[in-house]
Amino acid sequence: MTATLPVRERIADLARTAPDRAALVGFDADLAEHTVSWRELGDAVEGGVAALRSALDPDVRSCVVVEAANTVAAVIGIASALAAEVPVFPVNPATPAAERGLLLDLLGRRFDHVHVPGGDHRDRPASAGAPARPVAYLLATGASTGIPKISAKPGPLRHDPGRTPSLVIRQTGWRTGQRQLIVGPLHHAAPFTVLVDALLDANTVVLQPFFSPQWTVDLVREHRVEWLQLTPTHMREILLLAKPDPEGFAHLRGVLHTAARCDLDTKRGWIDLLGPERVFELYGATEGIGVTLARGDEWLARPGTVGRGFFTQLRVLDDDGRPVAPGEVGTVFMRTPQRVGRSDYLDDRVVRTTPDGFATVGDRGRVDRDGYLYLEPRDHGTINVGGEKVDPDEVEAALLAHPAVVDAVALAVPHETLGSVVGVHVVLRPETKVRKADLAAHCGRRLAGYKIPKHFTFVDRLPRSAAGKIQRWRLAAGHEGGAPTR
Repeated sequence: MTATLPVRERIADLARTAPDRAALVGFDADLAEHTVSWRELGDAVEGGVAALRSALDPDVRSCVVVEAANTVAAVIGIASALAAEVPVFPVNPATPAAERGLLLDLLGRRFDHVHVPGGDHRDRPASAGAPARPVAYLLATGASTGIPKISAKPGPLRHDPGRTPSLVIRQTGWRTGQRQLIVGPLHHAAPFTVLVDALLDANTVVLQPFFSPQWTVDLVREHRVEWLQLTPTHMREILLLAKPDPEGFAHLRGVLHTAARCDLDTKRGWIDLLGPERVFELYGATEGIGVTLARGDEWLARPGTVGRGFFTQLRVLDDDGRPVAPGEVGTVFMRTPQRVGRSDYLDDRVVRTTPDGFATVGDRGRVDRDGYLYLEPRDHGTINVGGEKVDPDEVEAALLAHPAVVDAVALAVPHETLGSVVGVHVVLRPETKVRKADLAAHCGRRLAGYKIPKHFTFVDRLPRSAAGKIQRWRLAAGHEGGAPTR
């Protein structure tokens, strides 16, 4: 049986056995490409470990905050903290000061010293109580609501050939030593966790500094990328704006998409591009309460599903905590063999649990008789039009079926007699024009009358989180949302 290795030993081992093989491919401020070998990465991580051990008191509970842009420097900072077995928190470099302060305050509830290299440090008197459970890394969540929360991954981290990456990720075409592209920002859960797995599993990681659809397609082709994780927003823009061809994606064994719901046309477009056996969808939560997985062929048989539980039991409960019948909508609860503990969260309000170990982050859905999960909009996203309930996803899907529309979001607009009507923010393809009346007529051919948008706002972009989830709170009354088209 192969022994597990601490992060520091694993990286040192790779630096010794494959010194000249590429570990990272990154870009500088001028977007010039440069490659870092495993020997160079190993040396940099050793230097980072030495610097952290010099700067931090071993008798004080500390964590390290890393400015997690998609750069080689950020990866070295993350890897150094993991190798030094100091909890690391990747933060968005563009986070506003007020939100950054809230996140640092949340970290301060768990740690006596919050170390921000070159930045704002937070300290409090050392705790006299029992030591907290060890933590490998921390991740921010809650970007779709505007309320920052932090979840913690128990540690210390180890490389285990049988569990790195997890078995569910292994099902998506992942192979040890593969070439993979990271498109999403490293301060978000999915790109961060696949980076950590990549470092431990001897992969070559290409870091795309920012998302540009054509650049993503070019990098996949030029670097013969074998595995890729995207959001539905990435997927839609690549199809509409980059026009990829199957030959350029010939080396891809798997594309995994996570986070927000994927519209039907986009999902079918990727299945047509790659074939159903190479397209995977994973549903889970940063809080780690369980996952479902759906391969393309399963989705084709059950359009809209996010799959069945993968080493995860599913339960759908009504508002009184009672199980609902198959096909009925309720709150989705999940349970894994390793139960999630309350100590894994810096804010206990994130997750609700049942006495027998099922947990939820509040998502709504239904499970069919074969155990496949279908998600529904949360109650706070539903639009009430004169007593009629409107699913914003249905309105958005109708708009996204228009050839001129790249992105769209539907939300409630106050109305004097109906209470609310449907309003939409729409992003059009570059160099295209379409009248609001034409979009309304397009929706009218697909939706009931009360679901047709009554207010249209054209914008250059929509406020989305790093996972592609729409931040509806940024579109609320009195808050500037999107970037209006001039």
